[in-house]
Amino acid sequence: MSDTVHRPLIAVTVGRDLPDRPSVLRLTENYVRVLTTAGAIPIVIVPGIDTAAVQYVMERVDGLLLPGGIGAPDPHPRHFGEDPRPETVIDTDLDALEIAAIHRAVRLGMPVLGICRGCQILNVALGGSLIQHLEPGDVSHLPGLPLDAEAHELRLEDGSRLAGLSGTRLLRVNSLHHQAIARPAPALRVVGRAEDGVVEAVESADPDRWITGVQYHPEELTSQPAHRRLFEDFISCSARYAADRDQERTVSA
Repeated sequence: MSDTVHRPLIAVTVGRDLPDRPSVLRLTENYVRVLTTAGAIPIVIVPGIDTAAVQYVMERVDGLLLPGGIGAPDPHPRHFGEDPRPETVIDTDLDALEIAAIHRAVRLGMPVLGICRGCQILNVALGGSLIQHLEPGDVSHLPGLPLDAEAHELRLEDGSRLAGLSGTRLLRVNSLHHQAIARPAPALRVVGRAEDGVVEAVESADPDRWITGVQYHPEELTSQPAHRRLFEDFISCSARYAADRDQERTVSA
């Protein structure tokens, strides 16, 4: 039997390249690279499919990755009771896709990793809110630097999963975002902030659940063990989730 069957399937959501190329779907290659290097098989899911189709896919994969990056749209602020600001770029189909996928993944107990926009939509889907636009300050969160360049500090909470994986409570991270978490969702706890207090990392409030959101881009920093271990742990937990689920299905058959 091929070893391929033992590699976890990771659903990766893909949105449109807005605002300039709405007919083009966008996914940075480094997400695929980091998942496959860690031993996973990425499965892309796209906007426009209905909720039943999203649930069908989620019941057959082992983890959920919610990406971000250059050109990623913002979650619609109506999800947390606000009107859009002029700077807000919205893809309502992507919102619908990701919120449905998040709800199903959480209900199934599946590992979830949100990156940049993915961290924001994870928080929104679980009942939190966002700062729609960060004003310029002491820390530049949208510096226009290469994505593998370190932009500011990340200060992690002692005892958090991220601190344990990183082996430190202080990291240097990259940055490419104009929004951030305002009110954390009840199911999440803040475990990392920038020097100016902006939320940069959240985890499940339940320590037995693997749900993590980061505002920076660790997929661009995997030459550093601290960032590479985040993906390795995500894939390892997804593999354990798959094994436990398959065992339950075998027992109930």
